[in-house]
Amino acid sequence: MAKSSLNTAREREGASNIAEDSRPVKRCKIENSRGESKYCHQCKRSDKGRVVKCGLCEKKKYCVPCISKFYPKMKEEDFVKGCPFCRDICNCKSCLCLKLPIKNATSLTKEDKFCHLKYLLKRLLPFVSKFNEQQNSEREMEAKIQGLSVSEVKVQASNCPVDERLYCNYCRTSIADYHRSCTRCHYDLCITCCQQLRDCCLHKRHIKIFQYVDPGEGYIHGKQCKSNGTLGTTAKTKNGARVKLESEWKPNKDGSISCPPERMGGCGKGILKLNQVLPNNWLSNILVKAEKLYELYKLNDMPETPAHWCSCYNLASNNIAKRKLRKAASRDHSNDNYLYSPSAIDIEAEDLKCFQAHWSRGEPVIVSNVLQSTYGLSWEPIVMSRAIRETNSQTDIAVVNCLNWCEVKLSVNKFFTGYTEGIFDKADWPQMLKLNDWPPSGVFEDHLPRHNVEFISSLPFKEYTNPQSGFLNLAVKLPNDHLLPDTGSKLYIGYGFPQELGRGDSVKKIHCHESDAVYVLTHAKEMTFTPSQLAEIKQLKEKHYLQDLRELYMNGQITDGIEQQKELSDIDELEKTDGGALWDIYRREDASKLKEYLSKHLKEFRHIYCLPVKQVFDPIHDRSFYLNTEHKRRLKKEYGIEPWTVVQNLGDAIFIPAGCPCQVRYLKSCMQVSAGFVSPENIDACIRLSEEIRVLPLKHRAKEDRLGVKKLIVHAMRQVLDELDVFTNFQCPTNHPMKTECVDLNFDPSKEIGYLGSVPDFDLKSDFHPANLKIYARRLSKKTRVLDHSPRCDATIFKSDFQKKVNKFKDISQSITKISQPPSSNGCPGFYNRTPRSVPAETVGFFKQLEELIQENKFDVFKTLPPQIQLDIQIIQKYEKMLKKYLSGRLLDLADDLNYQEFTEALHGLLACRRIPSRLQQGFLTLRRDLPYLISRAYELHKEVNRGMVLPLARSSEKEGLKSMLGKYSRIEDTLVNLEKEKDDNLFKIDKLQMSNENISAEVTKLSAEMVKNVVFGGCGIMCNDNVRELEHMKERNSDEMVRLQAKNEAIDAKIVELVDETEALQKDAAAQNHKVMNLEALGSIYEANVEEAMDRLVIMELKWKQHAESLHY
Repeated sequence: MAKSSLNTAREREGASNIAEDSRPVKRCKIENSRGESKYCHQCKRSDKGRVVKCGLCEKKKYCVPCISKFYPKMKEEDFVKGCPFCRDICNCKSCLCLKLPIKNATSLTKEDKFCHLKYLLKRLLPFVSKFNEQQNSEREMEAKIQGLSVSEVKVQASNCPVDERLYCNYCRTSIADYHRSCTRCHYDLCITCCQQLRDCCLHKRHIKIFQYVDPGEGYIHGKQCKSNGTLGTTAKTKNGARVKLESEWKPNKDGSISCPPERMGGCGKGILKLNQVLPNNWLSNILVKAEKLYELYKLNDMPETPAHWCSCYNLASNNIAKRKLRKAASRDHSNDNYLYSPSAIDIEAEDLKCFQAHWSRGEPVIVSNVLQSTYGLSWEPIVMSRAIRETNSQTDIAVVNCLNWCEVKLSVNKFFTGYTEGIFDKADWPQMLKLNDWPPSGVFEDHLPRHNVEFISSLPFKEYTNPQSGFLNLAVKLPNDHLLPDTGSKLYIGYGFPQELGRGDSVKKIHCHESDAVYVLTHAKEMTFTPSQLAEIKQLKEKHYLQDLRELYMNGQITDGIEQQKELSDIDELEKTDGGALWDIYRREDASKLKEYLSKHLKEFRHIYCLPVKQVFDPIHDRSFYLNTEHKRRLKKEYGIEPWTVVQNLGDAIFIPAGCPCQVRYLKSCMQVSAGFVSPENIDACIRLSEEIRVLPLKHRAKEDRLGVKKLIVHAMRQVLDELDVFTNFQCPTNHPMKTECVDLNFDPSKEIGYLGSVPDFDLKSDFHPANLKIYARRLSKKTRVLDHSPRCDATIFKSDFQKKVNKFKDISQSITKISQPPSSNGCPGFYNRTPRSVPAETVGFFKQLEELIQENKFDVFKTLPPQIQLDIQIIQKYEKMLKKYLSGRLLDLADDLNYQEFTEALHGLLACRRIPSRLQQGFLTLRRDLPYLISRAYELHKEVNRGMVLPLARSSEKEGLKSMLGKYSRIEDTLVNLEKEKDDNLFKIDKLQMSNENISAEVTKLSAEMVKNVVFGGCGIMCNDNVRELEHMKERNSDEMVRLQAKNEAIDAKIVELVDETEALQKDAAAQNHKVMNLEALGSIYEANVEEAMDRLVIMELKWKQHAESLHY
């Protein structure tokens, strides 16, 4: 009922702006009659007195208490014009769970998409090229280790699922493709750590960390600490042993790397082998195609920094541009003191270029009045409190006390009561509490769906900021089945105070976002303080000041700035301010000087338990520092750097570029919602930040790499190339097969590079169609047991790309349509084809070819292997029996003994007791050394056979899906034929009616002439007059029937257009499904041949091992 009423209200004109309607206001309807319901839509009750009925939908009613409580800005007359439900701003429990469409969604034209794709290609190509160089360097090292050429190196495939994120076990950085994995355990090492380990510059993870001890409640407000020893203590001494182990971990002489010892997370026994996540040569193929497109579109001429896109840089000649700039700094000899600050209601399509011009320079952007582009849902504390309670399984939430920076548990009601009224501690000091990154787990959209729609609707420049479909947002470029980075919406709520308290200010300490971010101030509420409370705060600040002189400046280094800071921070009365939050944003190039200043003056800052800072790893990522007014003055004096200082007002959206250090202080109690995004302009900053996070200590608060920027870049490049294929007929050379859209990361990459470390030889013949490719297995001769190396097919040589536009099938469809060209209907309703005229010939030809393939079972042309080695149930059972046989007897017994050292000692003991001849000792050792390799090969083969059991089911499932699509097309085709037949019948009827009307007109003319003649000569024209009247009625009926038939044909035309569009979409899906089936067939054939070969090799190894064992029988 709620959804249908909501949709009905939306369809009515002016439903979103009812408050400005000029219609006469109805009188408030007071429901006091006995028979009429007084049920309130907001509270779902009927016992709260008078209700006001909506004059628009005439269904929803709201009681007066709910109107005053939940909608204080609306009057009863406004409810009569349109209730909150009709305005899409109802905040009752049921309506807060509804998901409305995003307002002001961005729609791009083909020209805009094409320009954006070229822009992305220009930005992404250098980074993809650099990643490829790093991987090639590691591949060359692997070739050197194995003593092979680079082309002969076979990189094993990692078995990491696509919906999981692979991390380096040493630096905790996410892995995009190449890495090294232990052969004995699950230890993974990224190639960056590998290279640094060989260069002897690998960073240390375990560092002694100060653990702060709570000095007591009195210390926070000026009392002396009991002893200096409680100010901090070092971490446990076992870290020192770990540091020593890390320093002793060295690469081998040939460049290979052994697995680290158990105390470092490894096993200490295996060797780290080169593995890959993506299919073989996937990244290099992407790079080849990207470079060719780069040259094709002449992107080298595109400017790197499009400053000319914006007129703001020409302030002297453009007065309009001045109104879009906001002064945020006063740096000398600098042209970036003004920030781009348009209003959301004035933003037009061309303003995106201006945004890109400023954004590419690393400048923040402020957009005001963004809440005016939303539905208008309330962000009031009472609404948010109830919404959080409804979605939170626990009654308490974890908030941070900005005085001691410790988490405390508070009920939701108490927290929001303090949001408006304030909370004081035992010393009458105002507590500044913050709720950060809510929800802590899960998705903001699932907890607050309506507020999430409200937030996304408010975001300007949705090409970047839309967390679901931003065209220039790299964070949304991953495939649907991959694990997405955590850049979604987050809620921040904090208390505020207009002046600096000096201690316990409601701040976000200086930090750096891993990606680009946008913050929208959705609500601000000023707290009220009495004069007595302000006086108490002033007295406590005096105590804080004396304590700072005693502890922070104990060496007598008291500057005039400290006195000046004291004078500035004296509180007599609070000044009124319109802003809600004060931002200080530093330039990326000033980050190094900022870190130097903070490291130099770290002892002048307080952090946990209000104790002085004792240790710093990274002054920005530690989030331990907030620069007050005095520190910002000294920073500019000593290092000459100054931040952009911006006061964020209600409805302002602040864009923070990645890599820009920033800090925030709340001037009022504020609610902010943020979203992260990855723009192509700031990729280098994201990569640099990931490197900074990589070298942080193991247990650092900012250690986690949640973005995985390298993975985002390579998949974004893949999607850019896929979409550029729509705009160009660019074809790759035959010797460089491009696998962009054809790449399906759902498949195990090992299926493309062979199994058990063996890579098949491929015969690449570019003029072969996939349906004509033949696969030859390496069969083991029954007499000589010699492997026959016959050419086989690689699934990667497919030239056809079944996910592209219809023109990709032009060569196929033309040959088919020439043979089966549908005859025309000749205007006769009794002669029709089975092929609809409305569907393009290419589409008809494609589905006819698909139908022939399914009916004649041409998908099975890949099954050229002998029947006895096909992967069906019988051969799988045969494999399993053979494997059990191989692992039986003495081989299985020796496999249980895994202690090589004990085995060697036993042999030496037998030799000393002369119970075993010395000539047999080396033979036994050789057998024992070869046994683990033999067992591992058998285990890997068994694992691959089990994995292959899913392949026939997958092929069958995909074929059934293809048949289902063909059946759906057949039904659409029949419907189109019937509609066209019905349309032609109607046209035929219209022609007959039109001819009939012409005959009637002629007859009427003839009868009229006769009637006039009879009147002239005195005859009777009554009979003729009746005939004329009857004929005219018949003509009128014919005309009405013609109008009806024409209207019916128009409806048929609309239905035909809808079905044709559905047919084109179905063709695209069927083409992709067709390609998937073809890939599965080829991969299955390759899989069968590789398993057969691996099994034969295992038989030979086992026979040789048995022969050695029998020759050494004692």
